Amino acid sequence: FHWLRNIWFVNQPGKAVLVHREDVMADDQPWGGGEQTWSKSSSWQDWKGWDTDWVGQRTAAGDSPAVGILIEWQNKGFNSFGWIHPLHGVSGAEGRHGGDVYVHCNDIQEPRLGSIVTFMAYQDQQGLGAQECRPRSVIRFVVPDSSADLVKLPSKEAIPAPSHLKSSVFYPEMEEKGVTLRKYLWEGSRRVFELWGNPQDVVAAAEQLALLEHPEAEVLLSPQMARRQDPDSLRLVSAEELPHLPAKCRLATSLRAGSSASPRQRLTDLFDVL
Repeated sequence: FHWLRNIWFVNQPGKAVLVHREDVMADDQPWGGGEQTWSKSSSWQDWKGWDTDWVGQRTAAGDSPAVGILIEWQNKGFNSFGWIHPLHGVSGAEGRHGGDVYVHCNDIQEPRLGSIVTFMAYQDQQGLGAQECRPRSVIRFVVPDSSADLVKLPSKEAIPAPSHLKSSVFYPEMEEKGVTLRKYLWEGSRRVFELWGNPQDVVAAAEQLALLEHPEAEVLLSPQMARRQDPDSLRLVSAEELPHLPAKCRLATSLRAGSSASPRQRLTDLFDVL
């Protein structure tokens, strides 16, 4: 990888991934996976088989998809593998491997550090694993600190992996609605909210959280999203507002201005370019 001030550029097949000293970030989607780089590999080298495909019969460990965040990925060709920290729908993982779930490259699509994925958990002779992993789509809102209390957040907050997710909180209640809700605790005059899920659920959640009616809420745009927007509708979020925000994700747009379409429709349309 290449070092540039506070950012590492890690080459992965077909994609350059940015790893910040405080957050694991991708240059497009996702970013902000974890608040520090973290790896099991050095302390788990004695566990034979973890760096190869799973051995033995797999037994289903649940009837419904679970949800987790990809916190580590080891590029080893056909034997690439990683670890998912479960956020919802997994029981019995606490006692082994730090509570994390193993995933082999054959069982995950487009592994990206920090992405929220759904998966089916299974059990074999070495513990819990993840199969049928699918990435969730993500939309990110930014609102001023001064009006952040207008966002109707659930009352219960959680930090699911405090050893390496120190600068954000999650809201477990939203998982029952098919959405992973994350709030960043970065320095700056604005707050960032991530909503992960399928488009229909995310739009419904944004409406429930009053983000669509918030007078000052904006959506942070990836470069791909920004190219599809009217340039006059874009605003550059300054480093003073959010110092830790990745440079390629500093363009924002309001869902309430510059269009005859409703905020709900405009948000729905953004998913068409993800």
